Amino acid sequence: MKKILLFCLSVLLYSLSLPEPNWFIAGFFFLIPLLVIIELQESKRSFLVFFLFSFFSYLLILYWIPRVMVVYGGMDKTVSVLGVLLLSAFLSTFTGLAGILIKYFLRRGLVALVFVPLVWVVKDLAVENVLGGFPWCSAGYSQLPNKIFIQVAELGGIHLITFLVVFFNMAIYFFWRSKDRKILAVIFVGFVGIYSSGYFLRQSSMAAIERLPLHYAGIIQPNAKPEENLGWEEKNRRLQGLFDQSSELKEKGASFVVWPEFTVSLYPLQNPRIKKKFEDFSRDVVPLIAGFTDIQGHQKIFNSAIFFNGGNISKYDKVHLTPFGEYVLFREYLFFVKRIVDEISDFSPGEEVRNLDINGHPAASPICYEIIFPELVREFVARGAELLVTISNDSWFGDTSAPYQHLGMAIFRCIENRRYLLRSTTNGISALIDPAGNILHRSPYNTTDHFIASFRYIRRQTVFARLGYLFPYFCLMMLLLGLLWGFAAGRSRKKIPN
Repeated sequence: MKKILLFCLSVLLYSLSLPEPNWFIAGFFFLIPLLVIIELQESKRSFLVFFLFSFFSYLLILYWIPRVMVVYGGMDKTVSVLGVLLLSAFLSTFTGLAGILIKYFLRRGLVALVFVPLVWVVKDLAVENVLGGFPWCSAGYSQLPNKIFIQVAELGGIHLITFLVVFFNMAIYFFWRSKDRKILAVIFVGFVGIYSSGYFLRQSSMAAIERLPLHYAGIIQPNAKPEENLGWEEKNRRLQGLFDQSSELKEKGASFVVWPEFTVSLYPLQNPRIKKKFEDFSRDVVPLIAGFTDIQGHQKIFNSAIFFNGGNISKYDKVHLTPFGEYVLFREYLFFVKRIVDEISDFSPGEEVRNLDINGHPAASPICYEIIFPELVREFVARGAELLVTISNDSWFGDTSAPYQHLGMAIFRCIENRRYLLRSTTNGISALIDPAGNILHRSPYNTTDHFIASFRYIRRQTVFARLGYLFPYFCLMMLLLGLLWGFAAGRSRKKIPN
């Protein structure tokens, strides 16, 4: 019974630490009950403990997925539940394997203080990359409200924050077990060091940024729903409404206006009449960034962010597609959901990361799901992006915590790269976020909104943007060296005669 209570406590702490409600203090304790459980367990049992912890945590965090499958995919309720169970089990396999390594290092004493955080980061790296990746709400995102603490993300990204969260979990665990004042000193010095560094990084970055000239853009949240099947008359009415709101924002000083990923189901690059409307409006009134589907030939369908600027039209095609939303993994094997699989058209991934040119300023335009991938967004900035503009369709999530989770992950991209973020969504949560991760404007969910966003174009690149996505791979290298060292030391001990 004691182990079951500890297990439930760990799952609860982890789930509550993430958006919503994002009780960040819980993030520093979620691992401790699991460590108590596996202290006297065999390694095989450690796999099961960590697998089940991750499995039930994912079920609590991703509870909204079946609703999306049923309401917007037309999937049977039973199959939708099966889908989230399989996804949670797949992702939890990595955590189970991490549990074996955590048990291995825990047996070796205080070295676990460093090596367990390394294991956790490498586990997250695998989740981010295997089969397209699904790095949704990793442990580092628990610290979103802890604004000073997370400023060090500009050095190593979200993975550095995750490393620190797990490190303090381990330090608190060892202090609780040993009552060693030296470990207490490590905890104290660690927190002071992180908060001091975070404060310095934030102040120095924002001081340099605030000397740059202000620019203004308009952001529109139309409160559109993807399930609505509109006739041509209603489409034209809505399109005109978006033009009217854009004109209003231009009068308030906007140099360009951002529409979300889903606005009106039109194909402006394929329809000459609609294309001319956009060309004329963007030339005579204000340039537009908007999300539309672009069809090229008979085979290629792109999810695109299109920049209309008179006769100059440029676009970015989404590179990292959403699994089971824009393409189907293992389509030929999914016979048990054939009706749903057949209804999902495979989009084509874009050829490369490409910035949009806004009045001579390169701007990144990651689309929807892409904003949760730190390496992808970093690549935009490494290629010169001075501003982040993300368009998204979050109406699929409904009234769940998913839109808040999505927004929370987007905020970290601002801190990692020290860029302003203009976020336009169909029904929320649209926002203006500054390079320190502060939300300067936030549109209410499920409402129509349009507002002026003041921002600065920034050329300075952070350590994270300049040096590449090095920290998680550094963790991988150190973990491998640690395992090799342990293996070699074990063999040496076996060779010593009794």
